Amino acid sequence: MRCASCTTGSTRWNSRARVLNERLAAAQLPVRVANLSTIWTVCYPGASRYNWMFQYYLRAAGIALSWVGTGRLIFSLNYTEADFAAVADRIVTAAEQMRRDGWWWSAPQLTNQSIRRRVLQEMIQARWAGRPATSPMGSISSPRIK
Repeated sequence: MRCASCTTGSTRWNSRARVLNERLAAAQLPVRVANLSTIWTVCYPGASRYNWMFQYYLRAAGIALSWVGTGRLIFSLNYTEADFAAVADRIVTAAEQMRRDGWWWSAPQLTNQSIRRRVLQEMIQARWAGRPATSPMGSISSPRIK
């Protein structure tokens, strides 16, 4: 059986996530949040090669993710409505800035799979561009072999 304060707390945080998602959707920003009480994850409904950069825009807006690269935020249980409103404003501001900077663009043929494939092709090309046909480990005198 769950305690009343746990249920109230979850309801409060679920409502906060819903309100923030409504703001993001109203502003036509390609980012949403999902939550389990006070543990939140940033989600991207559309494919984009540069979604990962949002963490840096959040950092510039004064929000540090709990684990870099995961899109996770952990809130303190004692956040007031005013505290959360300030965080929500920063999230929206960061997303708007990223859009203004041109990092969120889309094309109809763009999928997460096509993005991964393209990044892999670029990595392979960069890795082997201008290199002689020798071992990938380099020569004996290579600083990579010690």
